[in-house]
Amino acid sequence: MSDEELEYGYTEWRCTNCGHGVPKNNPPCDRCGNMEFEQVEVHESDFDAEIQGASNRELLRQNALSVGGGVAILLVVALAVLANAGVFVLSDPVGLGYRYGAVDPVTPNDDGTLTAAEFHGQLAAEFDDTSLRWSGRGLELAFRSDATSNAELAEDIMVAARGYATYVDDGGDAATLQITVEVPDGRARVTVDRADAAAFAAGDISESTYQSRVFAGS
Repeated sequence: MSDEELEYGYTEWRCTNCGHGVPKNNPPCDRCGNMEFEQVEVHESDFDAEIQGASNRELLRQNALSVGGGVAILLVVALAVLANAGVFVLSDPVGLGYRYGAVDPVTPNDDGTLTAAEFHGQLAAEFDDTSLRWSGRGLELAFRSDATSNAELAEDIMVAARGYATYVDDGGDAATLQITVEVPDGRARVTVDRADAAAFAAGDISESTYQSRVFAGS
């Protein structure tokens, strides 16, 4: 064995009962009272094996479930943040029907259906500074109105509510529509429920009843 391969160590006496080590064969054991000791050699490698911690790979393997869960949560949160910033629409990330992200306006075509994007396109042609986004199971709409009376503001909100009813009747699956309107002297906010929009679109309730339900959600 070369000098580089020499492994240094020392001898000690260990209790045959509890393994407690002492420098001399001087029973009884001060830990358990046993009267028998044996002489053993202690090498550097013995200490290395005892104090060496688990490798990063081994720690990841042993905690794969918790690490994977944490990474998945962080990924969903990061994607939701990006979607809410309008980078893209994140569709149903956890399998529960949730979506997040901006819906860009599209000019409606004549195919007989109204998509969320076309619904936004209708409103963008009517109002200024419109935005439409998915937030969970519902849509959030915002726009600016020049209404100077409650009657004018109510009509602007009903334009959006009627459009939402058409969207629902055409198969749109947003469970709610939250409408936020910026007016010169403040802000108005209402939430339209899908069931009310569907009833109005089907002719089961009148427009006045629909309007009362819309403003009941303010």
